Amino acid sequence: MESVDTALDRVWPAQLRTDRLLLRPVTQEDGPLVSELLTDARVRAHLGGPATENRVLARQADYPTTAGAFTVVRVADQQPIGLVTIGADHRCDGRAEISYQLRPAAWGEGMGREAVAAAVSWWTDAVPGGGPLVAVTQKANTASRRMLEAIGMTLVDELDEHGARQCVYTPAGDQDDSDLRWVRLLAERRDAVERRRGAQARETPVGQGLPDDLAALTPEKLARLCPTRHGAYGRICARVADHSPDLHLGRAQDGAWIAWPATPDA
Repeated sequence: MESVDTALDRVWPAQLRTDRLLLRPVTQEDGPLVSELLTDARVRAHLGGPATENRVLARQADYPTTAGAFTVVRVADQQPIGLVTIGADHRCDGRAEISYQLRPAAWGEGMGREAVAAAVSWWTDAVPGGGPLVAVTQKANTASRRMLEAIGMTLVDELDEHGARQCVYTPAGDQDDSDLRWVRLLAERRDAVERRRGAQARETPVGQGLPDDLAALTPEKLARLCPTRHGAYGRICARVADHSPDLHLGRAQDGAWIAWPATPDA
């Protein structure tokens, strides 16, 4: 199976059309839309809250060069109303994730459903080698869950992330989810390996020097922690910056110590 990024590069750029919408690649002119979506408290209610200014600037710069990033345009008035993106799922190698944000003024008209359904169909038809596709939404986000179920996606898993329970959906019906199950098994194996590495790293002098509760560290000590985020779920390395060991050492969602390679490919 080719990587998600390779599969996207092979078919990008792309334009998708529905009865009411045009999905086209994000451009620099979409900067105001990106800023509005990332800072609107209603849009971000289940996405961790409004983004920082630096995050907004980074997204405005990255989106126009990102394969799989669509601006959703309402055909009737040519107004951009949202974003739909398909990219590699950081939780699981070989799996793609679709995400979506829509201006509140366009809510309640079925346009989000129409846009996401078009993108899912495009991935399934145009990118057959791209691997399984998932959508992850907060369990509390009932509107998003209803929308995913309305376009034929099925709940296949739940996980805790960003301090909230998340639901994992994947297209059902004509898509065989055997690949998804296989990738999930690989993810579980990786998690077990990282936990074993973490237990071993915790026995080292560096590991023993870390408190059980990282929140107990002073601001000065927290500022010295390694900023690298190679681990799944964006785990933060608990070792001091510029450390030399090959493994990063951090905490899992349940508090267990986990260690992962210093480079993603290791």
